[in-house]
Amino acid sequence: MWITNKTDYATRAVLALALAGDRAGYLSVAEIADRVDVPQGFLEQIMSQLRGAGIVRSARGRTGGYRLNHPPGEISLERIVRLFQGPLSPIACATRANPEPCTMSVGCSLQRVWAGIRDHTIEVLEQTDFGTLAAAAGGAWSPPGAAISR
Repeated sequence: MWITNKTDYATRAVLALALAGDRAGYLSVAEIADRVDVPQGFLEQIMSQLRGAGIVRSARGRTGGYRLNHPPGEISLERIVRLFQGPLSPIACATRANPEPCTMSVGCSLQRVWAGIRDHTIEVLEQTDFGTLAAAAGGAWSPPGAAISR
């Protein structure tokens, strides 16, 4: 499976919000874009999709922006990847729902391999949550090029 830039940016944005935690309040699109090194205009579209899916919530105004709508430990990487990628099968004949017909289906040994790749990918993504990812990061991300205090 090849992850698109949009999916990569979405996972970065969710992780940035997980790292910020509740105490940070709402983060503006500009703050998130700066922290995750994503073009702000593109991130606005992504945040809209995340809001529509109920993953983040937004607030308007000077102190508005975005925050997670659920605890980070309740948001799986699989949920975000599926939202932006769609089916997680490496090939159309190995999707769980409505696989495409295959002219090689009789005696095809490849389909089982593709299905195994799909299942392992889904398993890893389902078992990975943003609470665990935030804990593994070791602290909030800083904007690229920002001085790191020691």
